[in-house]
Amino acid sequence: MLKPGARVLDVCSYVGGWAVSALAAGAVSADCVDSSQLALEWAQRNAAANGVSLSAHRGDAFQVLSAMASEHRQFDVIIVDPPAFVKRRKDLPQGIAAYRKLNQLALRLAADDALLVSCSCSWHLPADALPELLQSAATHVSRNLRIIASGGQSVDHPVHPAMPETRYLKAVFAHVSR
Repeated sequence: MLKPGARVLDVCSYVGGWAVSALAAGAVSADCVDSSQLALEWAQRNAAANGVSLSAHRGDAFQVLSAMASEHRQFDVIIVDPPAFVKRRKDLPQGIAAYRKLNQLALRLAADDALLVSCSCSWHLPADALPELLQSAATHVSRNLRIIASGGQSVDHPVHPAMPETRYLKAVFAHVSR
């Protein structure tokens, strides 16, 4: 449940699923960040179809979040759902650094008592790595992080028992305070 007047930031938003759902649930505003103009156009169409509106920001998520921090923007709910940063096992160190940096930038924008939802669709990122890198990111920007829930994929992404790589989605829900 969203607190009344929640301001939402949907990073790597694609067609705005998180943002539109939050607005429909009572959020006062939602900002979508994505590199795809087409995806953002669909996000705005989805918002309009649900009787809400959102702000769209096209660009590299790292750069857009840095600019928002310069403007002293703050959000009560932040969703970070990037594409896979670790496509091959050898990319793991660089991928972990990218997840950490993106979440660190997002955490700078967190209002006190915010909710962070951070996701990964990288099979090669171990499940325990996401909470660890989030804690590192929070410490770096002087935020306190308490994990309130974690999860994986839903039934529309079934896991095949003979193919462990089909269990690739990870999500962490965390309370953020200063």
